[in-house]
Amino acid sequence: MKFVPDLESVATVATLLDENIDSSTFDAAIKELQTHPALMESLMAVQFVSDAMRGNPCPDKRYTFRIMRFIAEAENQRIADEQNDK
Repeated sequence: MKFVPDLESVATVATLLDENIDSSTFDAAIKELQTHPALMESLMAVQFVSDAMRGNPCPDKRYTFRIMRFIAEAENQRIADEQNDK
């Protein structure tokens, strides 16, 4: 069965995006990523959304479009995986 990240796992890994992360929190997040490598996609989605919400300046005008496409594709894959698991 495919691993489905829960909110706690995603929150643990998302601490890697914090600039002021302490070493024990970092170690816990890395351990969670090693245990569940699929969380890297969740981490990327959190970073993409965070960048978009902050209006991250980027010379590529299609940056936000690509973020939204990535999220839509990930959601479509999640739905397809759920249907295949039934």
